[in-house]
Amino acid sequence: MDQQAQRFGAVYAQLQAELDWELLGRCACEGDGSDFFDAARRERVLDTGLLLADELAARLPRQGPRRSLYVGAAVAELAPMLVEQLVLEREVVWLNLDGPEIRELARALRQVAARSGLELPLPSTELQLPAGSCDHLWIVSVLSDPDRFPALHDELYERSGSELATGRGALHEDRLRAEALARAWLERAAPPCTLSSTDEELTLLAPLAARRGLRLEIPAAGRISALVGDRIRICSLSSR
Repeated sequence: MDQQAQRFGAVYAQLQAELDWELLGRCACEGDGSDFFDAARRERVLDTGLLLADELAARLPRQGPRRSLYVGAAVAELAPMLVEQLVLEREVVWLNLDGPEIRELARALRQVAARSGLELPLPSTELQLPAGSCDHLWIVSVLSDPDRFPALHDELYERSGSELATGRGALHEDRLRAEALARAWLERAAPPCTLSSTDEELTLLAPLAARRGLRLEIPAAGRISALVGDRIRICSLSSR
């Protein structure tokens, strides 16, 4: 395990040096944003990612598919995804929409993979996994995203009609699209498995899981995400 941990550390250090942080900062916030990922924020992203990875390592099944599906993952998920693949030696499937941020992450990961000779997780825009094929599902700050689901974002954060509301989108349409994504994601669950998500998204996921005959156990404790500030809870999903 020490050797795998050293391998992770070397890969993450190379990624830190390879990534265009100014570009990623402009993708993360409105306006210039080129200094968004300063040294302090990058350290916070790593620290939070490692703490989440430790929690996952203690929870993830030792037998079964040993495959994780990360939906909507980006910079903040690099550490847990790399720990899963390089330290825990699990398969990581990473799904996200195409865009400048994801293209930059993919470019940097390919560069580091070529130099290190290691296979690293890469984002894909297509979900081609059979049902019941994953024992860890991760969807964090995706269904509440203000750009993809603006009206649903306003409702989940109880901001509708306030100064903080996006004021965009149609709630019914947003909810239909979010639930369709969540159902496709839950179909890949191979219970018993681990489910990582946020308080806001769990209000959508819990009833959908129940309709599939799944029991969702949500822990009392959670961890605040490094960038968005949502509370992430690492839950258990099992058959009734």
